Amino acid sequence: MLYAYGRHHSVLTSSSSSSFHDQEQESSHSNHRLYRYNHEPVSSNLLSRDISSILILLFFLFLLVISLSQILVVHTSRYGTNFSAMQKVQEELKQMDESMEALLRNNVLPIDKWRLLFQIQTYLYRFELLFDTFNNQTKTNITIKQLLKPLLNKSDELLLQENNSNHLMNNIKNVQNRLVALIDDDEYYQWKNREIKNNYTNNNYNKRKRNYCQEEPRYLRGRYLDENSTFPNVSLYEIETNYTNVRSGGQWSPSHCIARHRVAIIIPYRDRFEHLVTLLYYLHPILQRQELDYKIYVSEQTGNGTYNKAVLMNAAFIYGLSEYDFQCFVFHDVDLIPEDDRNMYSCPIFPRHMSVAVDEMNYKLTYEELIGGVFNIRPDHFLTVNGYSNLYWGWGAEDDDLYYRLKELSIKVIRPPATIARYKMLAHTKRVPSIWNKRAKLLYSAAKRYTWDGVSSARYNLTSAIAYPLFTHLLIDVGVPPPGFS
Repeated sequence: MLYAYGRHHSVLTSSSSSSFHDQEQESSHSNHRLYRYNHEPVSSNLLSRDISSILILLFFLFLLVISLSQILVVHTSRYGTNFSAMQKVQEELKQMDESMEALLRNNVLPIDKWRLLFQIQTYLYRFELLFDTFNNQTKTNITIKQLLKPLLNKSDELLLQENNSNHLMNNIKNVQNRLVALIDDDEYYQWKNREIKNNYTNNNYNKRKRNYCQEEPRYLRGRYLDENSTFPNVSLYEIETNYTNVRSGGQWSPSHCIARHRVAIIIPYRDRFEHLVTLLYYLHPILQRQELDYKIYVSEQTGNGTYNKAVLMNAAFIYGLSEYDFQCFVFHDVDLIPEDDRNMYSCPIFPRHMSVAVDEMNYKLTYEELIGGVFNIRPDHFLTVNGYSNLYWGWGAEDDDLYYRLKELSIKVIRPPATIARYKMLAHTKRVPSIWNKRAKLLYSAAKRYTWDGVSSARYNLTSAIAYPLFTHLLIDVGVPPPGFS
């Protein structure tokens, strides 16, 4: 029995162990199969470990938002009080593109042909005197018609080539009308200039007895102003009284010698009468000690509209060159007073930037492209780069634009030593410059626009030209800015 019981028990034991082993395997397989689908809640320990990393992430996100908000505040304070102002600037930049395209379509005159017309118009008024002198010296019977016929033929060729340009046709027809008037009134002009010729011959005879002035003038004083110098409170009448040797219109030339240089001084001007008087007080004696044949033009913009300094300088250049055969033009800011008369206003071979060291800028050149302030340039170089751009409405950057034009055509800009080219800037209220986005857009395309934007495309009305004792006053109406340029 015990044996039977033991055997039976062993059988039961073995069977129970085998069944338990089977159940355990089945349980393990079922657990393996259901492991992926176990959706029991995460334990509290695991959740506590993740909370710290989440908080750190939120903290860094908060710092990022704060930083972006600070950058946005600085950005809006610098470029505008709100984004609507920025959007307005973008719209004006788009209008600038449209305006420049319109100017390119309707206002383009080929620069080489414009220079030809300008030269014809410039020298027409001088032709009468030259013809009369030539006809008497050579004892020939050459008529005005014979000399002017080639000019008429050339203008006819231009009309045929550019018959679609209204502006060009009007200019050419204006020249032709003046040429025809000269031909028709041949006898009248000869009679009119007979007395002028005699005076011209006498003056030439007197000049032949004089020698040219010395290359280095003898009466220079060197530096006559320093950092502590003050400016006298003088009136324009007092200056006129002291310089009675200056001819009407602000012109002077030495009487003891023949000047080596013929210089036009152009001062763009607006609402700075006190500055103008101070500049004239110092400029006239400097130019006379340098023994120059010079004339001063003050080009003022009429009205209270947006200022356009470039158009004023282009207009004064055209007027001055039509009056006299100047060898160079000096564009001079009204608030800069030279400290040293060894800084020569004579005509150099290359364009010369004269205001290298200004007290307002600690007598240092702030950047290489700077040629503003006082700039000296020959007419041929000025016409080659087409003068100043007319698109800079407001204050600033038209001088930088001229630098890029000169650089594009490989015309070198020279500078005298900073120890001599020193200027004092008169105290004045700083004007708000034009929007930088607009200036940067124009400067970026400066080298590409010179063929159609400049002195050849300047649009203005000469309201008046009055010869005062110390200067010639030109009153210029520059019109209104195109859309996007205001």
